[in-house]
Amino acid sequence: MKPPQYLDGAEVLWWAWSGSEPYGLHGDEPVHGFAVCKYASGQIYRFSCNRVWQTVNDMDHATEVEAKADIPSNYDESRVQWSPYVE
Repeated sequence: MKPPQYLDGAEVLWWAWSGSEPYGLHGDEPVHGFAVCKYASGQIYRFSCNRVWQTVNDMDHATEVEAKADIPSNYDESRVQWSPYVE
């Protein structure tokens, strides 16, 4: 399930979706999506999102490559397949 073009005011550059089985939990919240996003200021963030693409966690990174590589260990990183955001 593709995310909206913007999350928390940042443009989605890359995204990954887990399907029906979440990647893992953030607290009690199932995480179904990851998005690497860029704010107008140039800041890069990796968002962890619930089933409806609401952000449940974020982490800033220096580059898109770093953001895509930095999946927390409590998630099933082996299932993450990144897709570029294309309208």
